[in-house]
Amino acid sequence: MFIQLFSNYLLEKSVITIEQRDSFQAEIQRTRVKLGTIAVAEGMLTEVQADEINHQQTLQDRRFGDIAIEMQYLTEKQVSELLSKQGNTAMKFFQLLVDRIGLSMETVTEHLNGFQRANGFTDEELEAVKMDDFESIIPLFATVRDTTITDLAGLVMRNLTRFVTNNFYFGRMKKAATYSYSMFAGQRSVGDSDIFLGFGATNELDGIIKLAKNYAKSVTISSSDEVYDAVCEFANLNNGLYDSVLSDDDIFIEMVPPEVYLNQQISGNAYYMPIYIDDSEFDLVISTDAAFVPGDRPHALNLKKEDLQIDTSKALPTVLVIDDSALIRKILIKMLNENGYQVIGEAANGEEGVELYKDLEPDIVTLDITMPVMDGVTALKLIKEYDPEAIVAMISAAGQKDKLMDALKEGAELFFTKPFNAQEVITSLKSCLTDS
Repeated sequence: MFIQLFSNYLLEKSVITIEQRDSFQAEIQRTRVKLGTIAVAEGMLTEVQADEINHQQTLQDRRFGDIAIEMQYLTEKQVSELLSKQGNTAMKFFQLLVDRIGLSMETVTEHLNGFQRANGFTDEELEAVKMDDFESIIPLFATVRDTTITDLAGLVMRNLTRFVTNNFYFGRMKKAATYSYSMFAGQRSVGDSDIFLGFGATNELDGIIKLAKNYAKSVTISSSDEVYDAVCEFANLNNGLYDSVLSDDDIFIEMVPPEVYLNQQISGNAYYMPIYIDDSEFDLVISTDAAFVPGDRPHALNLKKEDLQIDTSKALPTVLVIDDSALIRKILIKMLNENGYQVIGEAANGEEGVELYKDLEPDIVTLDITMPVMDGVTALKLIKEYDPEAIVAMISAAGQKDKLMDALKEGAELFFTKPFNAQEVITSLKSCLTDS
């Protein structure tokens, strides 16, 4: 984030051009290697171990090195060594300014001091910004008394780095009672706490599209509704991680299905933080106001199903995928079809899924928990009533511990948490089929 903020400051001061800014940022991104990648390259971790640690990050919202030490894969000394190899991106950027622009280090320092004054950072705060330490940065940009707001904002920024892109920055958070938008997608958590987290765009959707496509990664997104669906899934990821923290503190909370709204207005108190990916803006919106209303008319997503190529000549285990998210269905279908399974059907809600199960009678079902029309636990009960031998793997975001327990009591054989660890899914399904 520091690179983006400081380079924009230099651009405003006409020290560098847009082309130089973009070139420097791209070069820094190419050299900013993740700790897991370095650890595997150095022989400190296997790829399987690095994947395990990355997966635990999706469940715990903790640093890679801390989890690696806890799992006894790395020592504190090894983590320190890896951090040193990862390098100081601020210093790399300063060196580019010296080598490519011809600035002296003294001049770079003068501009850095000007950047510090313009933002009102103390010396300690500037160092936190230079290190991209979100724990320290968020309170500088979100001067909010409600720690739920700042905790969630920090979580979103860490997940943007983990799952979307390193090349982003954000502006100062504001509070408002209304917010007009061209598109808004989000999810509410209810129970002992009432929290709404979503992402919106006031005009152009370029930022929202970049968020969705970077989050989807290798899965193709080809329509506006698929973009909105992917944004809903990213909101779901963040809500799940935060709700899991609350449930660990014995606070009951439950996520309702995410929704999308177009060209309307939010009412109720909420906090808005602009986020920029490659200078394309979208807004993080968080509310703890029980009276918060995201809009009057939810947009009905038209999410096309995959054109499944079913080869009856191969004796492969068959799978039915049930999930309201087209993105998750695409990810699962691609993963399963590439690893010795054959997906023969997909459904967008529990009711549709139960009927498809009766028609197709697959070997395995993957079943999302939070869905409209009919939730996953209800669908599980009906599938098990029809076929007590059905093999069902539940899919959930983090933070749905109570519903997962309900599903296991109803006879679910497995459960997986989004985003998936592909190897874990494939290995567990194989073991389940063998046992049956």
